[in-house]
Amino acid sequence: MTTSFGSATSTVIPNDPKIRMQSFTGLKSLHSIALARNHRVFPLPFSAPSVIRAVSTPVKPETSTTEPKRSKVEIFKEQSNFIRYPLNEEILTDTPNINEAATQLIKFHGSYQQYNRDERGTRSYSFMLRTKNPGGKVPNQLYLTMDDLADQFGIGTLRLTTRQTFQLHGVLKKNLKTVMSTIIKNMGSTLGACGDLNRNVLAPAAPLMTKEYLFAQETADNIAALLTPQSGFYYDVWVDGERFMTSEPPEVVKARNDNSHNTNFPDSPEPIYGTQFLPRKFKIAVTVPTDNSVDILTNDIGVVVVSDDNGEPQGFNIYVGGGMGRTHRMEATFPRLGEPLGYVPKEDILYAIKAIVATQRDHGRRDDRRYSRMKYLISSWGIEKFKTVVEQYYGKKFEPFRELPEWEFKSYLGWHEQGDGALFCGLHVDNGRVGGKMKKTLREVIEKYNLNVRITPNQNIILCDIRSAWRRPITTVLAQAGLLHPKYVDPLNLTAMACPAFPLCPLAITEAERGIPDILKRVRSVFEKVGLKYNDSVVIRITGCPNGCARPYMAELGLVGDGPNSYQIWLGGTPNQTQLARSFMDKVKVQDLENVFEPLFYYWKQKRQPKESFGEFTARIGFEKLKELVDKWEGVVQTPPARYNLKLFADKETYQAVDELAKLQNKTAHQLAIEVIRNFVASQQNGKSE
Repeated sequence: MTTSFGSATSTVIPNDPKIRMQSFTGLKSLHSIALARNHRVFPLPFSAPSVIRAVSTPVKPETSTTEPKRSKVEIFKEQSNFIRYPLNEEILTDTPNINEAATQLIKFHGSYQQYNRDERGTRSYSFMLRTKNPGGKVPNQLYLTMDDLADQFGIGTLRLTTRQTFQLHGVLKKNLKTVMSTIIKNMGSTLGACGDLNRNVLAPAAPLMTKEYLFAQETADNIAALLTPQSGFYYDVWVDGERFMTSEPPEVVKARNDNSHNTNFPDSPEPIYGTQFLPRKFKIAVTVPTDNSVDILTNDIGVVVVSDDNGEPQGFNIYVGGGMGRTHRMEATFPRLGEPLGYVPKEDILYAIKAIVATQRDHGRRDDRRYSRMKYLISSWGIEKFKTVVEQYYGKKFEPFRELPEWEFKSYLGWHEQGDGALFCGLHVDNGRVGGKMKKTLREVIEKYNLNVRITPNQNIILCDIRSAWRRPITTVLAQAGLLHPKYVDPLNLTAMACPAFPLCPLAITEAERGIPDILKRVRSVFEKVGLKYNDSVVIRITGCPNGCARPYMAELGLVGDGPNSYQIWLGGTPNQTQLARSFMDKVKVQDLENVFEPLFYYWKQKRQPKESFGEFTARIGFEKLKELVDKWEGVVQTPPARYNLKLFADKETYQAVDELAKLQNKTAHQLAIEVIRNFVASQQNGKSE
């Protein structure tokens, strides 16, 4: 395989574990060399140097022979013999942990090395494993296997993630190969669940049998297959080279092998990724119009099925450039929403995806990983320049973006018809943590009725293919384990999310999953104190660090760990996840949260417009005004207790009618009723005195 790294060319021998490069300014396929020498597909509307580089930083004149800076991870990848060495040796040693290079490489295999940060003294190392489940689909056999592994080799719980996968925590190094091979042999995989490559592809978890939903799921499967590593490193390390590959659709194989626009590395074991894979993680979601259960705008690529008037899928709208991660006190890092790139016919989607991936592969920054996501490339270039470069890898112009209806968040909790005579049941799982009685009961139901499962992007679980006759016994058993119909779950909990954070995440600055139950209870108390109704819900998301795994920057109220027991508060997201929140306050101690929550929720109740969500309210009022309200807050004005305990409303209908009128005047039903009674009494007394 011949690749170009900057202005130097190097012949790579794939099986050599000590591959070296002469210089590096961003990975180049043959396409980049062709672009640099002649713009033969579509002339670029911007001036280009003789070699196209990662232009997120200025290109300096080549006045010295020193090698351009690149991150340490790039060197680990370069020397790894396609993500094998030294991991294949490190997992065989007697130590409880692996070295730095292997720690980076094992991510590509779907695992992170961790240690218990609650413990002092000698570190107790373990590994977190993450599965790859496009669209959240989990076959019955795999669910039961994961349930067993959690008890035998993990910490006795399973974690449902915000990207529709399982996380299995607490696996010791000596058990890694057993656990990995067991997953592989039971219809599962962890390949590419972490690392600098395409992660799990999201799709609506609901097993609806409409043409659009089926096509979205099929497309997610095909994209996942297209971008799966091909060099066999995963199977070499964990099952001694034995392949457990499912048959791939011919259109996937054709698209992967196609090099008509120089997207590939010819004769490489990794035709799309090459030796260096991608600069950073890469996230893709597929959905249908209106269904934003997948947080479509937070992904590097968002794909939306476009159908004709008969519901027949015709093609796809494509968004690009979304991403959540940022770094505290570095304004050059930021969360970003995806923006429209264009439309492609359905037969071209794999080629378009491959073209976008190749653009990021060849032009994304590899010197500083904080700026390596595709959102920074697009932010630097602008969407038009990005589109022009992608079109050269694609070989076509993108068609205009098709008009879409408004997005809605869909949780799919509760009972629903699939459309094929069967039912599905969506179950809320607080923060995706399946353990204790809930875990035992879920296993019994899934095993007894031979159910397949789907994981949602909101950390919930869907039981699929349920016969009508099974509904009542399943409902009863689940309720006894605390898995209730959504109408019996606090609305604040239904939309809340948190990342795992402490004790195992090495990046956590403060609590998230362990802290959110108490924080939600405190928010509920504030709601009651300021007079908000039970159903006046707010989307709350909490992360222990700024990387944003629980997507807090899309929440109406986001809490992002910025110090021990301290959070940065973000406001302004919307319930349908289409508006980016903004940083409101820094360094708010966990014990002081009510000092911020009370005035915000009080004024939302008093000053909101009809049906205005909390996020919309904060965006409309503006942060300057809101900070002024917080600074001047002296507590809720308490109405003096009545001298007589009189019941004002004899029936619900009267109360609701008065309540609606009271809202128009920013009052409670009780306040308006008292006012009306006082005015009536006063008028009667005035009439008598005349």
